[in-house]
Amino acid sequence: MLEKILTALVKKAKPERDVSVKKIGKRFFMVSHDTTGCNDYLLDGQYSYDEVIALNSLTGNYHCGFGFCKEIGPVAFIGVCNPHFCTTSGYFKYNVHEYGTSEDTSECYFEVYSDEVARNIGNYTVYGFQGLKEVAKKAAIAKMLFSYDSRYKCKKYMGHNKDKNIIEMDFKLLGTYSFNEARLLATGTTKDKEWFSGEEHPIQFAVVGGNQYVGIINLWDEENNLQFRDVWEYGCEEPRLQEIRFLSKEEAEKIDNFSLYLYAYPYSLKTKEYPIEKKDRTFDKRFKFRLPDGTDYRLT
Repeated sequence: MLEKILTALVKKAKPERDVSVKKIGKRFFMVSHDTTGCNDYLLDGQYSYDEVIALNSLTGNYHCGFGFCKEIGPVAFIGVCNPHFCTTSGYFKYNVHEYGTSEDTSECYFEVYSDEVARNIGNYTVYGFQGLKEVAKKAAIAKMLFSYDSRYKCKKYMGHNKDKNIIEMDFKLLGTYSFNEARLLATGTTKDKEWFSGEEHPIQFAVVGGNQYVGIINLWDEENNLQFRDVWEYGCEEPRLQEIRFLSKEEAEKIDNFSLYLYAYPYSLKTKEYPIEKKDRTFDKRFKFRLPDGTDYRLT
Protein backbone atom coordinates (compact mmCIF):
# COMPACT_ATOMS: atom_id res chain seq x y z
CA MET A 1 0.00 0.00 0.00
CA LEU A 2 2.76 2.42 0.94
CA GLU A 3 4.55 1.66 -2.34
CA LYS A 4 1.46 2.81 -4.28
CA ILE A 5 1.17 6.01 -2.25
CA LEU A 6 4.85 6.87 -2.72
CA THR A 7 4.65 6.03 -6.43
CA ALA A 8 1.70 8.39 -6.81
CA LEU A 9 3.63 11.16 -5.07
CA VAL A 10 6.69 10.66 -7.26
CA LYS A 11 4.59 10.65 -10.44
CA LYS A 12 2.93 13.88 -9.30
CA ALA A 13 6.37 15.46 -8.86
CA LYS A 14 7.68 14.01 -12.15
CA PRO A 15 4.64 13.74 -14.43
CA GLU A 16 6.80 13.37 -17.54
CA ARG A 17 8.58 10.27 -16.22
CA ASP A 18 7.62 6.58 -16.04
CA VAL A 19 8.64 5.83 -12.45
CA SER A 20 7.56 3.73 -9.49
CA VAL A 21 8.66 3.09 -5.91
CA LYS A 22 9.73 -0.37 -4.83
CA LYS A 23 10.47 -1.68 -1.36
CA ILE A 24 13.63 -3.77 -1.11
CA GLY A 25 14.24 -5.06 2.37
CA LYS A 26 13.43 -2.22 4.74
CA ARG A 27 14.18 0.57 2.26
CA PHE A 28 12.22 2.21 -0.56
CA PHE A 29 13.78 2.96 -3.94
CA MET A 30 12.59 4.97 -6.92
CA VAL A 31 12.77 2.92 -10.12
CA SER A 32 12.82 4.59 -13.54
CA HIS A 33 11.26 2.57 -16.32
CA ASP A 34 12.13 5.06 -19.06
CA THR A 35 15.93 5.05 -18.82
CA THR A 36 18.22 3.99 -21.63
CA GLY A 37 21.82 4.13 -22.77
CA CYS A 38 25.09 3.66 -20.89
CA ASN A 39 27.87 5.86 -19.55
CA ASP A 40 30.72 3.63 -18.38
CA TYR A 41 33.04 5.31 -20.87
CA LEU A 42 33.03 8.04 -23.49
CA LEU A 43 35.18 8.07 -26.62
CA ASP A 44 37.18 11.09 -27.66
CA GLY A 45 36.00 12.74 -30.88
CA GLN A 46 33.12 11.79 -33.17
CA TYR A 47 32.50 8.76 -35.37
CA SER A 48 30.56 7.71 -38.45
CA TYR A 49 27.91 4.99 -38.48
CA ASP A 50 30.33 2.44 -39.96
CA GLU A 51 33.04 3.35 -37.45
CA VAL A 52 30.59 2.82 -34.58
CA ILE A 53 29.62 -0.60 -35.96
CA ALA A 54 33.32 -1.54 -36.20
CA LEU A 55 34.02 -0.38 -32.65
CA ASN A 56 31.02 -2.26 -31.31
CA SER A 57 32.34 -5.46 -32.90
CA LEU A 58 35.33 -5.19 -30.55
CA THR A 59 33.07 -5.46 -27.50
CA GLY A 60 32.01 -9.05 -28.22
CA ASN A 61 28.46 -10.16 -28.89
CA TYR A 62 26.91 -6.98 -27.56
CA HIS A 63 24.56 -4.42 -29.04
CA CYS A 64 24.76 -0.85 -30.30
CA GLY A 65 22.19 1.85 -30.99
CA PHE A 66 21.90 5.32 -32.49
CA GLY A 67 19.87 8.40 -31.66
CA PHE A 68 19.81 12.10 -30.84
CA CYS A 69 20.00 14.23 -27.69
CA LYS A 70 19.48 17.97 -27.98
CA GLU A 71 22.17 18.61 -25.37
CA ILE A 72 24.79 16.55 -27.22
CA GLY A 73 23.67 15.92 -30.80
CA PRO A 74 23.89 12.48 -32.46
CA VAL A 75 24.72 9.80 -29.89
CA ALA A 76 25.69 6.13 -30.25
CA PHE A 77 25.89 3.43 -27.59
CA ILE A 78 28.20 0.41 -27.93
CA GLY A 79 28.81 -2.73 -25.89
CA VAL A 80 25.27 -2.80 -24.47
CA CYS A 81 24.15 -6.14 -22.98
CA ASN A 82 20.39 -5.61 -23.27
CA PRO A 83 19.33 -4.23 -26.69
CA HIS A 84 16.40 -2.48 -25.00
CA PHE A 85 18.85 0.06 -23.57
CA CYS A 86 20.23 1.16 -26.93
CA THR A 87 17.27 0.78 -29.29
CA THR A 88 14.58 2.44 -27.15
CA SER A 89 14.03 6.15 -26.63
CA GLY A 90 14.38 7.35 -23.04
CA TYR A 91 16.43 9.31 -20.54
CA PHE A 92 20.10 8.61 -20.01
CA LYS A 93 22.76 9.94 -17.67
CA TYR A 94 25.31 11.46 -19.99
CA ASN A 95 28.04 12.36 -17.49
CA VAL A 96 30.68 9.73 -16.87
CA HIS A 97 31.67 9.50 -13.19
CA GLU A 98 35.43 9.83 -13.65
CA TYR A 99 38.10 9.40 -11.03
CA GLY A 100 38.66 12.78 -9.42
CA THR A 101 35.09 14.03 -9.87
CA SER A 102 31.87 13.89 -7.91
CA GLU A 103 28.99 12.07 -9.56
CA ASP A 104 26.71 14.16 -11.79
CA THR A 105 23.41 12.40 -12.52
CA SER A 106 22.10 14.94 -15.04
CA GLU A 107 19.98 13.35 -17.77
CA CYS A 108 19.02 14.14 -21.32
CA TYR A 109 16.36 12.56 -23.55
CA PHE A 110 17.62 10.11 -26.18
CA GLU A 111 15.41 9.85 -29.27
CA VAL A 112 16.29 6.65 -31.10
CA TYR A 113 17.05 6.79 -34.86
CA SER A 114 15.74 4.29 -37.35
CA ASP A 115 18.56 2.37 -39.05
CA GLU A 116 17.84 4.22 -42.29
CA VAL A 117 18.36 7.59 -40.63
CA ALA A 118 21.31 6.41 -38.52
CA ARG A 119 23.32 5.32 -41.57
CA ASN A 120 23.32 8.89 -42.93
CA ILE A 121 24.79 10.48 -39.79
CA GLY A 122 28.55 10.98 -39.57
CA ASN A 123 29.23 12.72 -36.27
CA TYR A 124 28.25 10.43 -33.39
CA THR A 125 29.36 10.99 -29.83
CA VAL A 126 29.99 7.46 -28.59
CA TYR A 127 29.30 6.05 -25.11
CA GLY A 128 30.11 2.48 -24.10
CA PHE A 129 29.36 -0.17 -21.49
CA GLN A 130 31.27 -3.41 -22.18
CA GLY A 131 34.57 -3.81 -24.01
CA LEU A 132 36.49 -0.80 -22.69
CA LYS A 133 39.97 -2.33 -22.91
CA GLU A 134 39.47 -3.67 -26.44
CA VAL A 135 37.93 -0.45 -27.71
CA ALA A 136 40.74 1.59 -26.12
CA LYS A 137 43.24 -0.16 -28.39
CA LYS A 138 41.55 1.42 -31.42
CA ALA A 139 40.03 4.67 -30.13
CA ALA A 140 41.07 7.28 -27.57
CA ILE A 141 39.02 7.30 -24.39
CA ALA A 142 37.90 10.74 -23.23
CA LYS A 143 36.35 9.60 -19.95
CA MET A 144 35.87 6.34 -18.07
CA LEU A 145 34.06 5.24 -14.92
CA PHE A 146 36.36 5.67 -11.92
CA SER A 147 36.25 1.99 -10.96
CA TYR A 148 38.04 1.06 -14.22
CA ASP A 149 40.79 3.64 -13.63
CA SER A 150 44.17 2.33 -12.50
CA ARG A 151 44.57 5.38 -10.24
CA TYR A 152 41.63 4.07 -8.23
CA LYS A 153 42.34 0.37 -8.59
CA CYS A 154 45.93 0.74 -7.36
CA LYS A 155 44.80 2.20 -4.03
CA LYS A 156 45.05 0.09 -0.94
CA TYR A 157 41.64 -0.63 0.65
CA MET A 158 39.67 0.07 -2.56
CA GLY A 159 38.81 -3.60 -3.03
CA HIS A 160 42.33 -4.38 -4.21
CA ASN A 161 45.92 -4.57 -2.97
CA LYS A 162 45.24 -5.62 0.60
CA ASP A 163 48.91 -6.49 1.06
CA LYS A 164 50.19 -3.16 -0.30
CA ASN A 165 52.08 -1.10 2.27
CA ILE A 166 52.14 2.30 0.50
CA ILE A 167 49.38 4.92 0.60
CA GLU A 168 49.72 7.60 -2.12
CA MET A 169 48.06 11.00 -1.77
CA ASP A 170 46.05 12.58 -4.61
CA PHE A 171 45.59 16.13 -3.28
CA LYS A 172 46.90 18.34 -0.49
CA LEU A 173 44.65 21.15 0.76
CA LEU A 174 46.01 24.62 1.41
CA GLY A 175 46.45 25.64 5.03
CA THR A 176 46.14 23.77 8.31
CA TYR A 177 43.06 22.59 10.22
CA SER A 178 42.00 21.61 13.70
CA PHE A 179 40.70 18.14 14.54
CA ASN A 180 37.06 19.30 14.34
CA GLU A 181 37.55 21.30 11.14
CA ALA A 182 39.18 18.30 9.50
CA ARG A 183 36.34 15.95 10.43
CA LEU A 184 33.77 18.42 9.09
CA LEU A 185 35.56 18.58 5.76
CA ALA A 186 35.78 14.80 5.65
CA THR A 187 31.99 14.50 5.87
CA GLY A 188 31.55 16.91 2.98
CA THR A 189 30.03 19.82 4.91
CA THR A 190 31.35 23.33 5.53
CA LYS A 191 28.94 24.29 8.34
CA ASP A 192 30.60 25.50 11.50
CA LYS A 193 29.46 23.07 14.17
CA GLU A 194 30.96 21.98 17.45
CA TRP A 195 29.38 18.53 17.38
CA PHE A 196 29.07 15.56 15.05
CA SER A 197 26.37 12.96 14.51
CA GLY A 198 28.06 9.64 15.13
CA GLU A 199 31.70 8.71 15.37
CA GLU A 200 32.35 7.45 11.84
CA HIS A 201 34.15 9.90 9.59
CA PRO A 202 36.12 9.03 6.45
CA ILE A 203 39.41 10.39 7.77
CA GLN A 204 42.44 9.10 9.66
CA PHE A 205 44.89 11.24 11.62
CA ALA A 206 48.59 10.51 11.72
CA VAL A 207 52.09 11.88 12.07
CA VAL A 208 54.39 11.57 9.05
CA GLY A 209 58.15 11.56 9.22
CA GLY A 210 58.02 12.13 12.94
CA ASN A 211 56.99 15.80 12.80
CA GLN A 212 54.16 16.48 10.27
CA TYR A 213 50.60 16.07 11.49
CA VAL A 214 48.25 14.98 8.71
CA GLY A 215 44.59 14.16 8.24
CA ILE A 216 43.93 11.77 5.36
CA ILE A 217 40.41 12.08 3.94
CA ASN A 218 38.82 8.97 2.39
CA LEU A 219 41.08 6.66 4.33
CA TRP A 220 38.75 4.57 6.48
CA ASP A 221 41.21 2.12 7.96
CA GLU A 222 44.57 2.28 9.65
CA GLU A 223 47.26 -0.29 10.23
CA ASN A 224 50.88 -0.51 11.22
CA ASN A 225 53.89 -0.71 8.91
CA LEU A 226 52.54 1.54 6.15
CA GLN A 227 54.53 4.11 4.21
CA PHE A 228 53.27 7.54 3.15
CA ARG A 229 53.89 9.07 -0.27
CA ASP A 230 53.15 12.76 -0.65
CA VAL A 231 51.43 14.20 -3.74
CA TRP A 232 53.42 13.56 -6.92
CA GLU A 233 53.07 16.83 -8.83
CA TYR A 234 53.42 17.31 -12.59
CA GLY A 235 57.01 17.94 -13.68
CA CYS A 236 58.44 16.78 -10.35
CA GLU A 237 60.30 13.71 -9.18
CA GLU A 238 58.29 11.11 -7.31
CA PRO A 239 58.33 12.01 -3.59
CA ARG A 240 60.30 9.75 -1.28
CA LEU A 241 58.41 7.38 0.97
CA GLN A 242 58.06 8.33 4.63
CA GLU A 243 57.12 6.47 7.77
CA ILE A 244 53.62 7.11 9.11
CA ARG A 245 52.17 6.53 12.57
CA PHE A 246 48.43 6.77 13.10
CA LEU A 247 47.09 8.71 16.06
CA SER A 248 44.41 7.73 18.52
CA LYS A 249 41.37 9.99 18.82
CA GLU A 250 42.68 11.22 22.17
CA GLU A 251 46.00 12.20 20.60
CA ALA A 252 44.43 13.82 17.52
CA GLU A 253 41.97 15.96 19.51
CA LYS A 254 44.88 17.84 21.08
CA ILE A 255 46.33 18.97 17.72
CA ASP A 256 45.18 22.04 15.78
CA ASN A 257 47.60 22.15 12.83
CA PHE A 258 46.78 19.19 10.60
CA SER A 259 47.74 19.29 6.93
CA LEU A 260 44.88 17.67 5.02
CA TYR A 261 45.26 15.21 2.17
CA LEU A 262 42.82 13.37 -0.08
CA TYR A 263 43.69 9.72 -0.46
CA ALA A 264 41.22 8.62 -3.14
CA TYR A 265 38.91 11.01 -4.92
CA PRO A 266 35.67 10.19 -6.35
CA TYR A 267 34.14 10.99 -2.97
CA SER A 268 33.64 13.77 -0.42
CA LEU A 269 34.46 17.47 -0.55
CA LYS A 270 31.36 17.93 -2.70
CA THR A 271 29.87 21.11 -1.29
CA LYS A 272 32.36 23.72 -2.51
CA GLU A 273 35.68 24.27 -4.22
CA TYR A 274 38.44 23.86 -1.67
CA PRO A 275 41.85 25.52 -1.99
CA ILE A 276 44.28 22.96 -3.34
CA GLU A 277 47.99 23.34 -2.60
CA LYS A 278 49.16 20.29 -4.55
CA LYS A 279 47.52 17.82 -6.93
CA ASP A 280 48.68 14.56 -8.45
CA ARG A 281 50.31 14.96 -11.86
CA THR A 282 47.53 13.02 -13.56
CA PHE A 283 45.06 15.80 -12.67
CA ASP A 284 47.20 18.38 -14.49
CA LYS A 285 45.84 19.30 -17.92
CA ARG A 286 49.31 18.78 -19.38
CA PHE A 287 49.37 15.10 -18.42
CA LYS A 288 48.70 12.82 -21.39
CA PHE A 289 46.85 9.59 -20.67
CA ARG A 290 47.70 8.25 -24.12
CA LEU A 291 51.14 6.66 -23.75
CA PRO A 292 53.70 6.51 -26.61
CA ASP A 293 52.87 2.86 -27.30
CA GLY A 294 49.18 3.75 -27.69
CA THR A 295 47.95 2.29 -24.40
CA ASP A 296 45.88 4.33 -21.97
CA TYR A 297 47.61 5.10 -18.67
CA ARG A 298 44.31 4.66 -16.84
CA LEU A 299 44.10 1.05 -18.01
CA THR A 300 47.65 -0.01 -17.19
